[in-house]
Amino acid sequence: MKKKLMKKMKLTQLITMILVVLIIVVGVIAIVRILSDNSDKTISVPTKASADSLKSQAIEALKNNSTSTAKTLLQEAKQQYEELGDTNNVVDTNAQLFLIEHQYSPSP
Repeated sequence: MKKKLMKKMKLTQLITMILVVLIIVVGVIAIVRILSDNSDKTISVPTKASADSLKSQAIEALKNNSTSTAKTLLQEAKQQYEELGDTNNVVDTNAQLFLIEHQYSPSP
């Protein structure tokens, strides 16, 4: 009877150790996946040069009568200027957007 009890205890210990190892392995895999997902995401920090480039592209689009493209580019540039804290260019970009949205068209 003692032998049976000892075998059951050893079996219980073995199963417990296997479960602990499985939990550790699953935890490590989860942590590695979380870390690799976070490292793939790069945060793009706007620069004055990138915002100025968007604004220049918008002005070129306006010259080519592509107001929707110009509006989109100006909105992106404005957002970057806001993130940079460039108040002067935010105001200028807002003015450009206002002019696009309120174009004067003379009546015939």
